[in-house]
Amino acid sequence: MKNPVSTYRVQLSPEFTLADLQEIIDYLDSFGISTVYSAPFFQARKGSSHGYDITNPFRLNKEIGRLDVFRKISKRLQLKNMSWLQDIVPNHMAFDGSNVWLQDIFELGPESVHYNSFDINWEDGGRVMAPFLGSPLEEVLAQKELQLKVSKKGLFFKYFDQEYCASAKSYQKILDENFDEKWHEQLKNASAKNESWQELKEFLVREMNKDAGFNDRLHARLEDINASEAKLKEILDEQFFIPAHWKETERHINYRRFFTINDLICLRMEDEEVFDNYHRFILQLCEENLIQGLRIDHVDGLFDPKAYLERLRQKLGPDFYIVIEKILEWDEKLPVHWPAEGTSGYGFLASVNQLLTDQKSEQEFTEAYESIDPKNSDYNDLVYHQKLFILNERMGGEYANLWNLGLKLNLFEEEANAEKEALGNFLAGFPVYRIYPEEYPLRKRQRKIIDAAFHNAVSYAPSLEKELEKIKQIFLGEAGKDKDAMLQFLQRCQQYTGPLAAKGVEDTTFYIFNELISHNEVGDSPENFGISVEGFHRRMQLRMQDFPLSINATATHDTKRGEDSRMRLNVLSELVGEWFENVRHWRSIGKEIRENSGPNNNEEYFIFQMLIGAWPFEGDPGEEFYKRSTAYLQKVLREAKENSSWAAPDEAYEEEVYTYLKKLIGHPGFLKSFNPFHKKVAVYGAIKSLSQALLKVTAPGIPDIYQGTELWDLSYVDPDNRRPVDYDLRKEYLDELENISVNDLNKLKQDFTYGKIKMYCLHKALKTRRNLPQLFEEGAYLPLKVSDGHDEKIVVFARRSNDRIALVIAPLKVTSLFSEDMEFRIEDFKDVKIEIPEELKGDFTDAFSGKKYSSGSILISDLFTDFPVALLTNSN
Repeated sequence: MKNPVSTYRVQLSPEFTLADLQEIIDYLDSFGISTVYSAPFFQARKGSSHGYDITNPFRLNKEIGRLDVFRKISKRLQLKNMSWLQDIVPNHMAFDGSNVWLQDIFELGPESVHYNSFDINWEDGGRVMAPFLGSPLEEVLAQKELQLKVSKKGLFFKYFDQEYCASAKSYQKILDENFDEKWHEQLKNASAKNESWQELKEFLVREMNKDAGFNDRLHARLEDINASEAKLKEILDEQFFIPAHWKETERHINYRRFFTINDLICLRMEDEEVFDNYHRFILQLCEENLIQGLRIDHVDGLFDPKAYLERLRQKLGPDFYIVIEKILEWDEKLPVHWPAEGTSGYGFLASVNQLLTDQKSEQEFTEAYESIDPKNSDYNDLVYHQKLFILNERMGGEYANLWNLGLKLNLFEEEANAEKEALGNFLAGFPVYRIYPEEYPLRKRQRKIIDAAFHNAVSYAPSLEKELEKIKQIFLGEAGKDKDAMLQFLQRCQQYTGPLAAKGVEDTTFYIFNELISHNEVGDSPENFGISVEGFHRRMQLRMQDFPLSINATATHDTKRGEDSRMRLNVLSELVGEWFENVRHWRSIGKEIRENSGPNNNEEYFIFQMLIGAWPFEGDPGEEFYKRSTAYLQKVLREAKENSSWAAPDEAYEEEVYTYLKKLIGHPGFLKSFNPFHKKVAVYGAIKSLSQALLKVTAPGIPDIYQGTELWDLSYVDPDNRRPVDYDLRKEYLDELENISVNDLNKLKQDFTYGKIKMYCLHKALKTRRNLPQLFEEGAYLPLKVSDGHDEKIVVFARRSNDRIALVIAPLKVTSLFSEDMEFRIEDFKDVKIEIPEELKGDFTDAFSGKKYSSGSILISDLFTDFPVALLTNSN
């Protein structure tokens, strides 16, 4: 197995192609990266900026680059002893007219080889919903917005920029005997089974192109059909899809989609034939050694993730690097028997984020937030009710399908409305994304989770306790019903508890509950407010024991804000009194400038935190910052679904919020108090960011750098975090840093706003890791202490493999350790030292300052005087 030493995530897209990637390979190598970690690069919807909307899994995205270019890149990487980690998307594809599998289904229906590839309930009407109309179908037809057209690809339906192939069987009705008797007869027996269909269609197109008279008659026929609602409706009835208003899926849907996104349709990956077909090109690239690792997107969407991973492992062999995107709750563990190296890093992000939050201020934050927004101050209550809201208002179609499945399996009674309501409450009560039932009896942990979901639901719906008990017995396989039916129902429900959590928590509650928004993060939770150093050590030891090759991420394309914005916000937990004093002052200014109802108190408090996290280090933020911020606030308001939403946007209210923001950031009274406070927070946030960076590189796991975050990352949620990266600037900085001396470290601190100090920290740590791969991949994780009771202010640990040792020292409570000009408070901590056991003693060199130390006595003041973090390695 060629495990990554470190990864660098690139968002390949039409804006950043394989050709662009070639230009930074030398830079990545020099920086210390071992592995390019790529977003999905298979053929996707035109213009896709993320790649998760795949339309053809058998080719590279032509807007990103050609296969021969990828082969050249692979050769270059291998010459540098670098590798490629590829993100793949087995759960879903784009529901789009350009999806080659759907094209085949729309034309040939049950005769298509892909007819059963997607998770479509064909028993529901025999046609898949295409819910992309802006109005009900009747209105669309009346407005002549849906039209039958012809091109070199054949006949198709066009609705604005969307196109859907006409079915083969409808050609005969379109080209009827009155149009052309010869063609009508030829089309009578067209069938995929006798391979005549494609030939006939191609012949039709050729005749259209060479015979002007035929072409004119064909277009006249289409105009005649398009002019008549009845005729067009008659042709539509012959299709294998049915156009529908997008809002219909809130009540009825006959396919499984990704979360609540209509235009991402899920695959039946549990079917071996679908698995083999979808992975054919992926496996070819792996066998050709162009790809050395896979990251599996949204594994929780699959019917049986373990079986999927086992099948993939069987294809790739025991030594191929596989990680999965899996969001674990705080106390949840990845099943150790799954054949994967670990997860894509959200768990590490949460651990380090909590470590760098001051636990002691939790009560003050709780009380202050309750006074700001008493309605939303109970997080668990909010989570439960938002999940119910999503289920009833956004996933009503999925909810109905689960209930109908239960009826079909004879698990419920047709008229038992209370049981249906109880089912929804039970699903909302799940404390984790999902469980993975394989057989009855369930595992002990699975039973505990079902029991917890039951008690959650009962606490909110006590009147449904009897019905909830029945559902619990069904889920446990103890209801006296058919065991296979109960297990099938439980397994199917688990494909929806994950989307329910994602939409109810990450995409709703995280935009409402604003106590300290640094923890409103994928993989993290505002339910927790900090973790002790001892607790962090325990989590890292478990990580080393179970999944030492998991990715250590601190920023991804999915994170809610930039990794350095989070660290700034965590500083507020150390400046709690000063923070809320400022908040009170800014709220008084807000009353002066607020013209109408928006923003409310909770939204206003969010805006204050948003500005602390994203405000540039120096200078006036400018118009671009305002535009980015208003685009972000639109998403915040609509995801919260309180005063606006994507389904029913209130643009007037949104404009009120934007106006408030513009007035606030231009208000002299606000800036007079905001600027000095922000300057202080920015300094301390930068120090926390250095700690975060060092911990990411040295803790158990594989460090990942998200594109561009080698410098400061103050971005908002996507698409803001996919803005172009200035690699020329980064190359220039890295060249400067290659020759830096210990005397220049002070200059790095003085000029920290440029981000060079972060790049230097990462660069030196990554090079140390690359030079000592065995130490950091396999070495024991050994917690250490500092003297004089300062264990909660500084985290210290050792990594040890045979005779190689590394000591990692990172500040946590930065406001007590450093001044506002980033200088260590020597007088307050001059006698504090690292307590090093006898077996770890020796002579060490600091990767950042180059200074030599004897472990007989290493003073914190000696380490932090030169640089805010330290990484010591012993001589071999």
